[in-house]
Parts: sequence; structure tokens; C-alpha cells
Amino acid sequence: MTTSYLTIMMKHFEQMNFEVVAAAETVLDASLARGREDTYECHRFLFVKEGEGKLIVQDKVIPLVEGSLCILLSGMSHRIEVEPQVKLILQWCHFRTSHEVRDIYKTLGIPFYIQLSPEHEISALFHRLSEQLALDKITSRLKIKAAMLELISVYLDHLSLDDDHSAPTEELQKIEIILQYIDNHVADNITVEDLAKQVYLHPNYFIVFFKGIIGYSPIQYVNLRRMEISKRLLLKPDSNVSAVASKVGMQNYYFSRMFKVHTGLTPSRYRKQAAANLLTSDDQSYRDEGNRSEDGRE
Repeated sequence: MTTSYLTIMMKHFEQMNFEVVAAAETVLDASLARGREDTYECHRFLFVKEGEGKLIVQDKVIPLVEGSLCILLSGMSHRIEVEPQVKLILQWCHFRTSHEVRDIYKTLGIPFYIQLSPEHEISALFHRLSEQLALDKITSRLKIKAAMLELISVYLDHLSLDDDHSAPTEELQKIEIILQYIDNHVADNITVEDLAKQVYLHPNYFIVFFKGIIGYSPIQYVNLRRMEISKRLLLKPDSNVSAVASKVGMQNYYFSRMFKVHTGLTPSRYRKQAAANLLTSDDQSYRDEGNRSEDGRE
């Protein structure tokens, strides 16, 4: 289920806006933690900068050690415990999103914590968040959003999808069928009715179901997928615009117009630009290799 898992996450987070409402660093010891239950109306990121403790959430005990990064969804009751004579230094941020993430976490079974290496530089992201919140400059919101997207990227990069042996949910199985059908029939005239039939849903309900998980309407996603496939096909040396348009089931004129809307370039211009970038990249790699060879001789 890796393909649909990653597709759903990427499409969902690409469209999501984040509002960071608070961020700071907190030092906890046994007297401050006291094992009290906390519930917040916003989502929380917790990062263990130093020390150790444990997080109890949904009847699970999560060890908190240096490098632990946890995400707690709004309304999720949890508590932190710290042993006597031990201090736990946490960096945290509270945020809200433009999309409801509880359902997507439930559907995908995303873990609530990951473990980073102690030398990971994620601590700087939390520092940047708290710093920009305090400065409140005209550009602070952009810098906060950039830091938040990087923080979420780190989280997603370190998910161990292959280690999750739990059975996929019914919703995820249906989405897997739909995404595979779209890729297999991208050259055909795909309709909402065609897609809904694959998972035995009424078309009206299917639209709501699909958008709720992927973040796009079915036809929006089909067209987006066509553009993604087109970009890959246009990079092949023996490809031409007409052939690519045919492979994604579109007429030349309509394909060129949609492609330009999507990328800002015509398909032909995109091909030429990609080829030029590839030559520049190859030339730079050749120069770098030459410099390394010279360094080795010195």
C-alpha cells in the first residue's frame, strides 16, 4: 500500500495551510510533569532536546529520549511523566490546519512519533518558529510556514512505511483501487461514474469520499496525474508533444493549454528547458568529478 499511502499524504499536505499559534522550549522535572492529563484544541509537535521521560497517549507508552519527535492531534488526551532527579527539555509548537487531519491520520495509521538522531538539526526549526512568533514582522508568517513545512517534511521522511504490518483500512483499500485504475486508464476518457463503479459507491458520495482523503476532486486529480505523467514522458529523448498528449488521453490543443496553465511553459518549451538543465547538471557533475580527481593527486 506504499504508493497510495505516499500519494494521499503528499496531496493532502500540499494543500494544507498551517497556523502556528504558539512555540517555545520547556524544562520539565518530576514535580512539574506530575503525570497530569492534558488535552488541547490545537495540534502539537513535541521534540525532546535533552533528557528523557515517557509520553502516555491512547493507552500507549512512548519513550521520550533525545531526538524523539511526536505529533499529537487536537482533542487527544495525553500525559508526560518524568522520573525523579531527571529533567526533560522539550521544544514544542501548537498549530492549526486548514484541513481536518484527524481522519487522515486514522485512515493512514500514521505513527504519532519518530526517532531522529541526536545530532539532527531539527531543534533549529523549533527555535526559528518561536523566534518568528516573537518578532511578528511582516515576513514572519511566511518564515513560520516555511519552517513548519520543513518540520513536517522531516516527519514524513522518517516514517518507516515498510515496518507497518497492520491491515490497511477499507478506505485505503478503496483509494488504492482508484489510484491504480486512474494510472492504468490515464489515456481513456475517465469519468466520475467510471471511478465510483470501481468501489461500488454512488457518484455523489464518491466525490465527497475521494476529496476528503486526497484533497482534490476526482477529475482534478485525474488531470493533475496526467500533467505529472506528461512531465516525465516529455523528458524522454524520443518523445514528442503529440505522442505524449495521446498517452494521457488528451487532444493536442487542450493538452498544450492545460500543460501551460500547470507549469507556465508550453510542452515544447518544457522539453527544451529540461534538456538544457540536464546538460548543465551533467557539466557541473563532470567539473566536480574533475576537481575531486585533482584534489586526490595533491
